[in-house]
Amino acid sequence: MREELIVPKCHYPWPTVNSPIANAFDDEEKDWYDNDYTFISEEGIRRCKPQFLSRVATYMNPTCDSIERMRPCARMMIYITLFDDYFGMTPAKELEVIADRVYEVMMGEDPREDEIGILRQMAAARKEWLANGMPQFWIERISINFYEFIMYGIAEEIPFKQAENRTYPLLAHYLSFRRYSIGMMPYGDLTDPAINYALPVHIYNHPIMQRCRELLCLLIAVQNDFVSLKKEIEIDHECLNIIFVLRNQYKLSYQEACTEAMRIHNAHAQELDHLHNNLPDFGEFQEAAYDHVYHIKLHVSGCANWYYNSGTSRYEHKAFIIPQYGKEGDDLIIPHSIFVKE
Repeated sequence: MREELIVPKCHYPWPTVNSPIANAFDDEEKDWYDNDYTFISEEGIRRCKPQFLSRVATYMNPTCDSIERMRPCARMMIYITLFDDYFGMTPAKELEVIADRVYEVMMGEDPREDEIGILRQMAAARKEWLANGMPQFWIERISINFYEFIMYGIAEEIPFKQAENRTYPLLAHYLSFRRYSIGMMPYGDLTDPAINYALPVHIYNHPIMQRCRELLCLLIAVQNDFVSLKKEIEIDHECLNIIFVLRNQYKLSYQEACTEAMRIHNAHAQELDHLHNNLPDFGEFQEAAYDHVYHIKLHVSGCANWYYNSGTSRYEHKAFIIPQYGKEGDDLIIPHSIFVKE
């Protein structure tokens, strides 16, 4: 008999703030899919629309009440998620070529007419950020972080996803690439356009600020692994979930692995809260640095709010798209185990 598994929910020692424009891009999002994501199958697009990916941007940037400033952020939340969904099985050499082209477009080149529409979304977002007053050094920042999301994150996962026999990474290795593949390094850059202030380079590059950004990535990686668990637990080849990694490395039950994953998560949350309340002296930029980390914390609690309260179908039965080089056809069904409960 299978054990009954209780999947825990994430909570934080700081408030969750609700966005005043949480559902503002629901209709535009559908148009973006229909016009610029036609490289995805019709069935894939049908599955994407009820996921409400644009709401991730508003839930995670809940202090922003500007449609204009939030629009390119909503575009990015969709294209970073669907990039991972669609290209997650791409051979490494091809992925590097794609990463180079994405960087070029994000930095300033317009896509050709014959290139896939996701590049048009990237170009549109870049132009909107510049029109909203974001400086070129910030455009370079987010472009580099997106490139690293692809090459240090997605590319590092490929050997595990394409292995003939399921192989688990060690926890230290998993966290080293998962903090990139979760996509929160570039997504964390959206704090700046959301609050209409680009953190100066020397403050942004400070080790404490970078550690706060790393904690953002690690926290949301564990969040995501918890909410994905009931979908992934039934996939025979799935190995890239902290629950599976802990279970394999330390010979734990599913429930014990959940407990240990939550311990890791809570330690990271406490560290982020501690760093926020004990920042070094940034002089005239002290208030800006404090506000930036405050919004990093809102990213974390806001993402959990989206997982649990937005109405997304992303983690439901047959709700994901079929990746390039993955199994084709609409018969890819993952039955949920009755022993996995929230």
